Amino acid sequence: MVLREEIWWKSVKWQAHQNSNSEMPENTLAAVNYAWELGGIPELDIRQTVDGTIVGLHDATPERTTNAPAADKDKLVSTLTYEQLCAWDAGIKFGEQFQGERIPDLEHIFKVLAEHAERELYLDYKSVDLESLAELIGKYGVARQLIFAHNDHGNCSAMKRLVPEVRTMLWISGRVPETLMRTCTEVLEGDSSTLDIIQLHLVDEEAATEGEWRYRVPQSYVADTLAQLEERGLELEVLPFHFADRDVFELLDMGIRRYAVDEPKRFVEVLQRYFE
Repeated sequence: MVLREEIWWKSVKWQAHQNSNSEMPENTLAAVNYAWELGGIPELDIRQTVDGTIVGLHDATPERTTNAPAADKDKLVSTLTYEQLCAWDAGIKFGEQFQGERIPDLEHIFKVLAEHAERELYLDYKSVDLESLAELIGKYGVARQLIFAHNDHGNCSAMKRLVPEVRTMLWISGRVPETLMRTCTEVLEGDSSTLDIIQLHLVDEEAATEGEWRYRVPQSYVADTLAQLEERGLELEVLPFHFADRDVFELLDMGIRRYAVDEPKRFVEVLQRYFE
């Protein structure tokens, strides 16, 4: 049997996707540590408060994921101080066992990263001053441990110019497969020198029957994109929003070694079965 570190830390890389994470309260320290403990790479969606603190939060307001009071729940994060955000519980809505979790500030997580060179972190850009982010990265020397992700090539390029050591990932939505394929083709035909990874979203094809390729984006297109990226020295990452063993096995058989998943623990169990 292949050893754990050979499978998950060297062969297969996976991101614990936050916005749809079904196992932990998203964008919390609990979720970050959970991914690291499982051998994966946590993701943090990043925004900036009015007093300049970069925090982990997907939405523009605290309404969905915290117990912010009615008077504050619809206020933009960019108009709130970090002290205000810290007053609200970011775990209780997910489950009572997570009561007390708070919206994390990125500097705290960077401190931990700086002490553990083997750990990595995805930063999914929402609304942050990139120069402030670059300054914070430089302060803790964690550039090589970071993957900056966004769906705008321009923002990835801007981050790469500010901190060349940071890896950049362009994610491309797959809800409309023709749009995904057109966007990906345009990137491959253009200048991709400021990118390190391209992520394709794999959304279920509702008409697919058991035993068939599960996703809307054709399997042949995924395989061809993998080959083209490898020729350019880039990596392909896929985000299968739903998966069974067979689906992950197919992707692994194609040679894909980078994933984003909403169910980290279950994904790790599938990997274990594949490599047994």
